[in-house]
Amino acid sequence: MSTGTTVPEYCALSPDDWPHPAERRYADAQARLADHYDLGVESRVTETDAVGRVHYLVGGDPDGDPVLLLHGVGTPAATWLPLFPALTDEYRVYAPDRPGLALSAAPSYRDRDLRSFLVAYIVDFLDDLAIDRPHVVGNSHGGLQSFLLALDHDRVDRLQLVGAPGGVSRDLPLLFRLLTVRGLNRVLLWLLNRGDPVENARQSMQRVNVVDASAIPDVFYELLAAGQDLPGRGESQRSLATAQGSFGRAHPLFDIGNEIARIDCPTQFVWGTEDTFYAPDVGRPVAEKMPDAEFHELPGHGHTPWLEPGDEAAELVQGFLD
Repeated sequence: MSTGTTVPEYCALSPDDWPHPAERRYADAQARLADHYDLGVESRVTETDAVGRVHYLVGGDPDGDPVLLLHGVGTPAATWLPLFPALTDEYRVYAPDRPGLALSAAPSYRDRDLRSFLVAYIVDFLDDLAIDRPHVVGNSHGGLQSFLLALDHDRVDRLQLVGAPGGVSRDLPLLFRLLTVRGLNRVLLWLLNRGDPVENARQSMQRVNVVDASAIPDVFYELLAAGQDLPGRGESQRSLATAQGSFGRAHPLFDIGNEIARIDCPTQFVWGTEDTFYAPDVGRPVAEKMPDAEFHELPGHGHTPWLEPGDEAAELVQGFLD
């Protein structure tokens, strides 16, 4: 599996800087998506001890407080691009690709200490960029990583969970329970990826992430489709799916509500009423136990609420960080 980098670190990269044709196609779609939102973000990489290459998007005020955006299990860092305009006037915004997705290295998650491995690259990433305690915004799997970054490393200033985060329940939706079964997940992923890749990406987003996809541009689906061809991605994703559970039951790491209740930094949950993973009633009791947390429901919004039409989610993120 891919672990190293053959592209220069810490400088802005163009699609032509990537050695593999699939990487160039993905980087081109990522650049076109940034252009769609009229963003001056840069694509960069850094080399970490934990996994090797970590790719990230960065933009905003170089002197602003750092904001770290952590994405979900199946969506890349570029999923955050629609949220960048709400933040880049005042903050320095960083969105890394989790290893196994997009342009980061693609390690195996098999036989790892999942709790430490899920955040080791983030700690290395922050150290490499000399960032101590950023504001952290996490979605879904990135929410679980955000909790662990606060609990195990004290590297979070303000914490915001946008969309149902991992860590609040071991009860996964049926599809994700099936994906924890080794062998079966290979068959399911093959079935889900048959046919036109762009149309598959469109259906996946509407099945899992959003209620109303009318605000999502076509280039976003082209980006997700291009990600399917990246070297090592499929094997890495399957290894993560298997590591996260066993025969339909999620890893104990997905039920750490009692630990989350000890997090004392300012925290906000932003939860769509139509979230496909968990209803707001799953998360509200966790928030109520925390010493400094607030809980906001967004009626009619799904698992990635900033991708729905309207500005409600972006305004909540901006308002909380401000």
